Amino acid sequence: MNALSLSCLLLGAATVGFAQALPKTPEELAAAKRWTELNVDRITGNANGQPITLSDLRRQLEPFVNEIRRENKSDAEFNKVIEAYSNETLKQTTDRQLVIAEFKTSTGKVPTSYIDGDIEETIRRDYGGDRNRFVASLRGQGLTPLSYRKLIEDRIIFEYMVAQVRRTALEVGPGKLYAYYDTHKEEFTRKESINLRQITLIQGASETTAEAKARAEAWAAALRDPAQIPATLTRFKVTARKPLTAPGFAEVAEAISTDDFAKQGGDTGWKPLEEINERVVSVVRKLRDGEVSEALQFDIPGSATMWFILKREGFKTAGTDTLDDPKVRQFVEDRVRALAMKEATEKWLAELRAKHYVEYR
Repeated sequence: MNALSLSCLLLGAATVGFAQALPKTPEELAAAKRWTELNVDRITGNANGQPITLSDLRRQLEPFVNEIRRENKSDAEFNKVIEAYSNETLKQTTDRQLVIAEFKTSTGKVPTSYIDGDIEETIRRDYGGDRNRFVASLRGQGLTPLSYRKLIEDRIIFEYMVAQVRRTALEVGPGKLYAYYDTHKEEFTRKESINLRQITLIQGASETTAEAKARAEAWAAALRDPAQIPATLTRFKVTARKPLTAPGFAEVAEAISTDDFAKQGGDTGWKPLEEINERVVSVVRKLRDGEVSEALQFDIPGSATMWFILKREGFKTAGTDTLDDPKVRQFVEDRVRALAMKEATEKWLAELRAKHYVEYR
């Protein structure tokens, strides 16, 4: 079966699902009619004697159809994406069947306890331990407990076999690290950057601007002299999310800051200076690592007045990071290892395709 006819058959399933979600236009009624005409299941592939049907592919594509429709407004765009998805899904399904066939001919059988344990964990986690709800959910998906058990067994086999292949690529020697680094050196070129922690304070509804400013300045003073922090927490009746034995900037940020960085102790990570507000840059350039700024007031039209208290954690001049930096070395190791695992898996799958019988119809 060619790609166009396959995608058209799959499009039938996709269109009817979409048509059920919205009022039926003439075009959608025509699509539903086409689905009725094409709704005859058939074999579209064969992997080592294991048939792959259109219904197998539809089941895997169905969760993505509405999203594909939203992102691709015209029928031509929609059909093109569905065609690509269907061809990739057919290839992946075929590869899975080959992996399972290889396991059964070379390794043996999955212990029943592994499958039982997986199913029991699903019932406990997703259905509150209610087996009847679990079975009803399977029925709604057109599955039986036996067919679902087969799906779980196949998934365990596939994950086990792929993990075995990837394990051979876990060792990363220095030569590979330096080869990757030299080839991708532009990835490690950095601009002038700074690492900051910040606390954001907003004028309260019952506060005057002067009162809010005094509060922000009191916090800034306490953070520059940590001995004052406990008394300042008491003064402003701050209840921390967790007990603070020796509170510092990070702990105070988590307790009082109103921005998205509060949960990580105000840590904004490394950022190029060119991406940071010029006023902030002028302040943090004068700080040394570990020093805390005064409260910086920002008046934003239409919004409450805000104050920022900043702590400089680190500064990097423009240049190139090297493998001597532990973080850079770890990044390169992870990247090289991921590429090696991908290459090993692709080579292994190619060998399986050559070893076993594969047919696309």
